[in-house]
Amino acid sequence: MTDQPSSIASEEIAASIPFSGTPAKYLKICIFGSIGIHAYLFFGYWAIKTFLAHEPWPNGWLVLVLTIVSTVWFAWYSYSWIMRLDAQYGRGSGWLQESTSVKLPWEMPRPKKKG
Repeated sequence: MTDQPSSIASEEIAASIPFSGTPAKYLKICIFGSIGIHAYLFFGYWAIKTFLAHEPWPNGWLVLVLTIVSTVWFAWYSYSWIMRLDAQYGRGSGWLQESTSVKLPWEMPRPKKKG
């Protein structure tokens, strides 16, 4: 039996487990996420233009080049954002650390000093 209240759902417990992130993991997440999002948008645009509108490819290679440039930019920007979020970059000048004390129900009060 655990000391944990039964009112806490297992999803909340799983969400509270910290992510063991490293810069390499963050880079993989950003690269694959950017490629996935842009591939979805690019092929969706292509399918709409080809199958629904029955039009030839509109701008030659321009759309493909813009998609690749946007993919690279988005991966770089999201990587720098997630690294700042994880405090791997930055000085922390905008952070606030507030002191908080919590009294747990099973704590015993400290004995008063005599003297």
